[in-house]
Amino acid sequence: MLLPAVVGALAVGVAMGGQNTGIFDGEPSRWASSLGRVLVILGVVVEVAAIVWLVRTGRYRAARRSPLLTLSWSHRRRLARQVRRGTPEADEDPTLLVETARQFAGQRWFVVLVAGLAMTSVGQAFLGFAPFFAVIGALLLVIWVVLIVSVLRNARRGEAFLRDHPDLSGR
Repeated sequence: MLLPAVVGALAVGVAMGGQNTGIFDGEPSRWASSLGRVLVILGVVVEVAAIVWLVRTGRYRAARRSPLLTLSWSHRRRLARQVRRGTPEADEDPTLLVETARQFAGQRWFVVLVAGLAMTSVGQAFLGFAPFFAVIGALLLVIWVVLIVSVLRNARRGEAFLRDHPDLSGR
């Protein structure tokens, strides 16, 4: 999917004759430059602090010995679908469902790391202050926001699954 976009961009570049169109040019005003630097620095600080916190608390290793790692991608996706919907299938292994729900509920920490990435992306767009960088920054921001919403929604659904199905975790 990315290949046609790259080929198309190269075709447009060749058609323009390598002419400078100004899409990459931009001189940020003082406020944009200052805001960009602050956002980049703040984003990097948040990312580093999140990584240090993850290492010190051991959360980055939380799922290291999970039985889910030995499963196929399609089986893990089917387990995730059952947990999200809150409807376990009768023939499914309850320990795998509970592990999937626990992993969903335990991944809220990921939001802090993604928030740092989002701040860094927006800061870089302000530092570039050109149409191309604004579009890339906006696209990255949309991706980060969708990821944050998805992680938080899955965490709520995992907690709800564990709460609604205590019989599965007792086996």
